[in-house]
Amino acid sequence: MMTKDDVRAARTKLGQMWKPGGGALTAQELVRALGLSEDHGTDHVYNMEKGKSAVSGTIEMLLRIYLAGGVPPDDVVIFNDTPNGRRHRKLSEM
Repeated sequence: MMTKDDVRAARTKLGQMWKPGGGALTAQELVRALGLSEDHGTDHVYNMEKGKSAVSGTIEMLLRIYLAGGVPPDDVVIFNDTPNGRRHRKLSEM
């Protein structure tokens, strides 16, 4: 079972794997990769990282798949190109 430290470490490692420049994924980027609600997903990520929410089996499975080299489907947008969020990029466009 993944711990709060595992979730935090996964966010850092996935950023190194996926993000230009290798910085940690933001909570919002992880929300998009996991397919969580845009409205409340960041709260859930922060709560998992603080140990206030358990890491579900589905989220743990996705994180393990991603850490092993898997990527979200092509239609999943993770990164905003601009601060106002008008353009989005998929991993396949990088």
